[in-house]
Amino acid sequence: MSEHFCGTCNRLRITADGNLKVCLFGNSEVSLRDHLRAGASEEELLGIIGAAVGRKKRQHAGMFSISQMKNRPMILIGLFLMLQDSPPAIPSISSWDPLGVQGLRHRASLSNQVVTLWKGCRGPQTPPLAQRWLGPGSPQRHYCSHPDSDTNPKCLSPGSRAPATHSGSLPTSDQLTHVDTEGRAAMVDVGGKPDTERVAVASAMVLLGPVAFRLVQENRLKKGDALVVAQLAGVQAAKLTSQLIPLCHHVALSHVHVRLELDSTRHAVVIQASCQARGPTGVEMEALTSAAVAALTLYDMCKAVSRDIVLGDIKLISKTGGQRGDFHRT
Repeated sequence: MSEHFCGTCNRLRITADGNLKVCLFGNSEVSLRDHLRAGASEEELLGIIGAAVGRKKRQHAGMFSISQMKNRPMILIGLFLMLQDSPPAIPSISSWDPLGVQGLRHRASLSNQVVTLWKGCRGPQTPPLAQRWLGPGSPQRHYCSHPDSDTNPKCLSPGSRAPATHSGSLPTSDQLTHVDTEGRAAMVDVGGKPDTERVAVASAMVLLGPVAFRLVQENRLKKGDALVVAQLAGVQAAKLTSQLIPLCHHVALSHVHVRLELDSTRHAVVIQASCQARGPTGVEMEALTSAAVAALTLYDMCKAVSRDIVLGDIKLISKTGGQRGDFHRT
């Protein structure tokens, strides 16, 4: 599959719903069903099929971004079973070998590990990918180490939902906005969006430990005032977000405020960053970057005292402005 045989490939595929696919890895389809229903002649169908074949890529276009494609590459069709309330009878694993794993085991040195495709779950060699939550009506793929979600709560069924970590009225999209139709990274065009007032607040926490916390509290670090340096780093990071995050738009910030508070009960520093701007895109990335870089700077200021410092709990607190409405974490 690593050789570029596509230039000589003459295979065509018809899906069950009447769509023509000319590439195993591609996500483009031509609906022959619609043309047949419209009364297309044989000559017209040949012209449509010929045009589709002529547009076929010479090589494996998009083979490394299949999981991000909106459509359904043939290589993914059949790799999952749609779950129902009463699951159908499933043959035993010993006799069910849809991928020919039994014949490949000795060549791939899989030992006793058996790769199973059962209820959309993969075996122990599956990468630790989190459950993918796709939009309504899309095929859902779930990964776990056991075939039955009843015996393994980590494998979630399509009817369930990931645990909620926030609340708000912000609607989410069923597609990645920074990926084009071919699965490649793409910057979002915000030229046609109106300018509105945008405000975002993010937070982070740095667990220093008792020794480092006391030195920060008393301002006795050799590098100087850690809180002031971290605050300035957070402001600077907000202004440089578009240079750090590749597909993030450059935003003319009107205000950045970074606040650091000492929490003596947990020997921690709580960081809160707020960003404000007027424009066609939000500033949540600026706020998140500001809080994260302030936390990193605090670690750099204190690492000589302790390497057991923990950075975490970086999250968006609120976001206002924009077409998708406001968001407030509760």
